[in-house]
Amino acid sequence: MAASKSRGQVDGGTIRLLIIVLLGAAVIAVPWLVHNQLVERREAVAAAWADVESNLQRRAELVPNLVRSLQAHMDYESETLVELVHERARGLREALNEARGEPARLARLEAALTHDLGRLMSRAGEHPELRSGDQFLRFQAQLEGSDNRINVARMRYNAAVRDYNASLDGFFGRWVADAMGLEPGDYFEAPAEAHEPLVVEF
Repeated sequence: MAASKSRGQVDGGTIRLLIIVLLGAAVIAVPWLVHNQLVERREAVAAAWADVESNLQRRAELVPNLVRSLQAHMDYESETLVELVHERARGLREALNEARGEPARLARLEAALTHDLGRLMSRAGEHPELRSGDQFLRFQAQLEGSDNRINVARMRYNAAVRDYNASLDGFFGRWVADAMGLEPGDYFEAPAEAHEPLVVEF
């Protein structure tokens, strides 16, 4: 009978010890797992942002060639627009070199360039010799392709930011993020006025 009680007491003590060990392991493991998840998602945001910047750079570099192909055919008013687009593209290229990790600033610059490019392409469409020219059509196709790639890169970046920010919201996520000095990511969103569709008529 005494041996049976002793065995029961040992089993109860063993269970308590096991519970303490498991709780201790959880206290160590959960923050470690959350830390790894935050680091992984932060890296996904950085990689997605690099894609956005790369596509913005590609489109901004197309503009000088487009401008050269249009200048010979445009009237004085349109030449002012050509120069404006050229300056917008230059400003975006410079900002891409200076403003790494500033989605809000680049979104404003990108929206302004997109708007003026739409106006310029619309004006260019008024010139039959341009509409039928291979060079202009090639630039137009390249710009459309760049716009599509930018939109895809923007959506992937915003999805990565959403996942990262969601990881920061939980109790452990916030605690670990505070310890690491992590802040929520910024979405790449164009200003409200940039959402108006640009129609290029030929």
